[in-house]
This record gives sequence, structure tokens and C-alpha cells, in this order.
Amino acid sequence: MSENTGGQTMIFFFFGSMIFTAALCVLAYRFFAQKIEQFQLKLDDGRGYYLISMLLVAFVSSALAFFVGSIMGFQSNPEQQDGMVLIVLLNAVVALFALIYGLVHFREGERY
Repeated sequence: MSENTGGQTMIFFFFGSMIFTAALCVLAYRFFAQKIEQFQLKLDDGRGYYLISMLLVAFVSSALAFFVGSIMGFQSNPEQQDGMVLIVLLNAVVALFALIYGLVHFREGERY
């Protein structure tokens, strides 16, 4: 595998991992926002469940990124190890930013 191909693979892996993490975060946010707006969950309970789900998303997506990166051989290549560590950490950061966004933007539905 040439150096350019390895770099392109790493970039695709980076974006794919970020998109996967962001998709999980959006799904969790929409799920809990809908439950809160429909009064199936209290606002505080929904925020608590969302907090736990974002911690799980951060852990699962980071662990999955590490596992898939190891399978793809990024861990054995010293030049690509730093990139793989960056991907793992940025997955956690994406989930934590989604957590902050969700906790600030959850609103209770209005009763008429």
C-alpha cells in the first residue's frame, strides 16, 4: 500500500467515524426530544437519560473506532498511530458537544 493510499484511507476512516458518531448523537437527541415534547418523559428525566446515552455513544464510538482502526492496520503503522488516537478522541469530543447541545436545547412541550 502506498503512502498516499494509506493517508486517503485514514481520511475516509476519520470522516466515516465522525459521521457515525454524529448520526448516533442526532438519533438520541431526536428520540429524547420527542419523548419530552410528548410528555412521555419529564424534562429532567429526559436530560438524565440523554446524558447517559451520550456517555455510552462516546464510549462505543471511540472503542469501535479503535477496533476498526486496529483491524485496518493503523495501529501497527507508527505514522498512523497518532491519527488513530486523534480519531478516537474526536469521537468522544463530538459526543460531548452533542451532550452540551442537547442539554441546552431540550424544551418541554406545551399543553393546551
